[in-house]
Amino acid sequence: MHHSNRVKMTKDSIKPIMRENEQGINKLLVSKAEIFDKVKTKPGELPCKQFEARNSLLTDLYEVKHVRTVYHIALATLLGFFLNSVAYDYLQKGEISFGFNLIHKGFVNFHLLIILWLGMFLSHLPVYLGFKCWATIRIKLAPPQSSILNLWDRLCLGLFILYYPGFLYCFTFAATHYGQQIAASMGLLLEMIRMLMKSHAFVRSNAPRVLKYKPHSDKELPYPNFNKFLYFSFAPTLVYQDSYPRTKTIRWNYVAVWFLEFIAGVFFLSFVVDRYFIFPFEHYGLRPYTWQEILIITLGNFATGLLILLGLFYLLLHAWLNAFAEMLRFADRLYYKDWWTSSTYNRYYRTWNVVVHDWLYTYVYKDFYEIVTPKNKVVSKLMVFLLSAIFHDYVLGFGFGFCLPILFFNFFGFGVLFNFYKIKPDMLGNILLWYFNAVGMSMNSVFYSIEYHSRVNCPIENVTIASYFIPRFLSCNK
Repeated sequence: MHHSNRVKMTKDSIKPIMRENEQGINKLLVSKAEIFDKVKTKPGELPCKQFEARNSLLTDLYEVKHVRTVYHIALATLLGFFLNSVAYDYLQKGEISFGFNLIHKGFVNFHLLIILWLGMFLSHLPVYLGFKCWATIRIKLAPPQSSILNLWDRLCLGLFILYYPGFLYCFTFAATHYGQQIAASMGLLLEMIRMLMKSHAFVRSNAPRVLKYKPHSDKELPYPNFNKFLYFSFAPTLVYQDSYPRTKTIRWNYVAVWFLEFIAGVFFLSFVVDRYFIFPFEHYGLRPYTWQEILIITLGNFATGLLILLGLFYLLLHAWLNAFAEMLRFADRLYYKDWWTSSTYNRYYRTWNVVVHDWLYTYVYKDFYEIVTPKNKVVSKLMVFLLSAIFHDYVLGFGFGFCLPILFFNFFGFGVLFNFYKIKPDMLGNILLWYFNAVGMSMNSVFYSIEYHSRVNCPIENVTIASYFIPRFLSCNK
């Protein structure tokens, strides 16, 4: 009796401590993940992006000892994969590659990659010069409603619209025809899309200021100086402002840690893709594969697909962006929210990649909702999904050298469907979201690996435009 009371008293004394710790963690999650980063500036318009000094959510969560342990588990897992790779290569192949086979193949012409990026960046700079030229001459033209002024505006707008396909064509051709492998090509294509998004954001944000400028009453010029454009070109955001919250100092030790995490993440993804998605299908077209075998590999790589999803998230949205933000003293580091707690795809899409979501919201959804199709949320959402689906498939299609529109159907098909459908209760929705994401990543990786090896092992004799769109694996597996 005395012993049971003592145990009961111990449990009762522990409960307040556990409750206090749980409340503290929940408070931290709410303060960072549920923060309102958009505010209304004018009545009748949608809220605008609001920048403020804040850490990434994981940076703050790592201050909690229990969450930090999860980070340690991830490092232990990475160490296990590394040792497994060393043992496998030595015992099976008689050599040690440390899992860098894909990295070596993907960036074999690294010097060309640097040259192409420099050419891309130099081609991005004329956007500022052209915008300044348009604004300067426009200010000097009078009267405001003259036909010459309207002609000048239309001419500059037409040239800027032509800049998009010209930039896309030149650097898509360069990325795919100058000896670049898949990884390097996709890196260049992603950088090309990023620069186009930056160019559009700069012009779209500053053009209204030029159009409203009154030379006799406004003293400040309606266009920013070149330093602001240059800073925005490298800043880890796609939404333009003249100024952003800045940190006082650069913590170079943090920069070093984030770049080390990035390198480790690249090794991890290289090893996982090589071992679990390339190795099982490297003989596709040389021997027959049954649909049962493909299905078993796809479902069996559920956990592997999950590792790729988490690896890409941490590698790009946390380590890479935080490293550049620290070097540029960029203080707003809300690159993602607590997407892992989402129970609906509607919330998942808004919290997974805040950087891209902010651009799509500001320059696509907001413009369609306020200007193109006023007050129509459905059309505005559909345009966001359509644009996102097109450019995801654009990067993968030209990176791999064939069109396999799996991501297009995922985004513009299942993505649109699940965006308007909510599963209750939230626990079931969260479980299903994690499962579908993992299986979806596994399925995408499997089919791209199959199609790639089909075209390597069963080369097409007469290459035509149609062969780019017709899946080779349908006729290769005999």
